[in-house]
Amino acid sequence: MLKKDYKARVAANQFDLNTLPICGARTRSGSLCKHKGNIRNGRCKRHGGASTGPINQTFGKNHHRYVHGLRTKEVIAMRKLVTDMRQALIKAGLSKSLFHDGV
Repeated sequence: MLKKDYKARVAANQFDLNTLPICGARTRSGSLCKHKGNIRNGRCKRHGGASTGPINQTFGKNHHRYVHGLRTKEVIAMRKLVTDMRQALIKAGLSKSLFHDGV
């Protein structure tokens, strides 16, 4: 059962979309966006305004794309260093005593 003043309360709490400004951001085609803007900054949900920066860290183990770390800059540099050291040992003639791969 509805209260008597239900329609009056709903009408008072409803938001009038016609009072919102038009977004006006430049689209990729060069024209202005025609969607209704936001109260906060006047832009629509597609053109929300300046970013405040990432919430999460964009590198390391806390990043969402971090899987195992085998291709991080540090590991790649370490692999290159080991390869260079191995090549130097091979040139020095110590390869047969240290490595078992027959190189």
